[in-house]
Amino acid sequence: MTHGRHLRNMLFLFGLLALTVAGSARANECVGCHSNPNFFVEHRRLHNYYQQWLDSPHDQAGVTCDDCHGGNPRTASMGKAHKGVLPVGDSRSTLHFRNQPDTCGQCHRSVKAQFVRSKHFAALRDQRAAPTCTTCHSAMSRRPELRSIVLNACRNCHGEGNSENLPLITRQAEDLFHQLNILEGQLGWTRIHYETLGWPEDSRARMRDLESRHGQIVNRVHQFELEGTAAEAVEMLAELRRIFESARRAFDDRKHAQPE
Repeated sequence: MTHGRHLRNMLFLFGLLALTVAGSARANECVGCHSNPNFFVEHRRLHNYYQQWLDSPHDQAGVTCDDCHGGNPRTASMGKAHKGVLPVGDSRSTLHFRNQPDTCGQCHRSVKAQFVRSKHFAALRDQRAAPTCTTCHSAMSRRPELRSIVLNACRNCHGEGNSENLPLITRQAEDLFHQLNILEGQLGWTRIHYETLGWPEDSRARMRDLESRHGQIVNRVHQFELEGTAAEAVEMLAELRRIFESARRAFDDRKHAQPE
């Protein structure tokens, strides 16, 4: 098979897959009903949820209403479609705030594995008021990971003047997110340098390891052990800077070794 023919076949398969995913979304009666413009007048709040869901990570991953709320997405009958769907305030609902870690954890397994080790999760299980998944991440947001949104959630409980709830925690969270932001940028620059150098020696494996460790540090945020997570981020940042400097020197040496 020629390269051109192989490429055409691959493009056809990708196109077929995209059509299949799009077709399945259109066939979902939850999406069909909630996207109806008339729904905006009759049930504006629910229609707004649909608008927020569009192009969100859940939409892009093919996660629709029934995956989290339950119900039957294969019928256009409102009664049948919503059978078994409970208000989120009902303790039996899959989206009740105490049940969200189990519901969200079906897909976000690594995040749940960290969250269940936190004091926040322990408070949830103790039937006390505590943050849950949607406290920090809106399920419908196009950018659920935005640091500004997460920090605002921290401030709601750990605000200035609230000595009982440790306002220092918000400042620790701000420092941690700042370190993670620098770490992510340094990781990107390290990748660019390795690519510029043509991926010398074991750099591909090393890069995979670094990206895996970065993901683990980000997930560890969900334990809310801020000082320990920040220390890990600083340690990895120092290592990335050493790699970055090594890559830069190698690039300069190679450049100077080239004939004029």
